[in-house]
Amino acid sequence: MREVFKMIALITQIGITMLSSVFVCGLVGYWIDNRFETHTFLIFLILGVAGGYRAVYSLVKQFIGQKEDRKEHEQTGSDR
Repeated sequence: MREVFKMIALITQIGITMLSSVFVCGLVGYWIDNRFETHTFLIFLILGVAGGYRAVYSLVKQFIGQKEDRKEHEQTGSDR
C-alpha cells in the first residue's frame, strides 16, 4: 500500500512541476511582451516546456534510483 501512495505522490509532483514551469515562463514571456512590445511569449513558453521536461526527468530518475536502492538493500540484507 505504501508503494501506491508513493506513486500517487510522484504523479502529482510531475503534474505540478510541469504546469508550474510552463505557467511561470508563460507569465514572464507575456509580461516582457507587454512591457517592451516584443514577441517573445512563444520563446518563453518553449523554454517553460523544456524546463518542465528536464525537471520531470530528474524527478523520475531520482524516484527510480531510490526504488533500486531499496531493492538492493532488501536483497543483500545489509545496513547502510
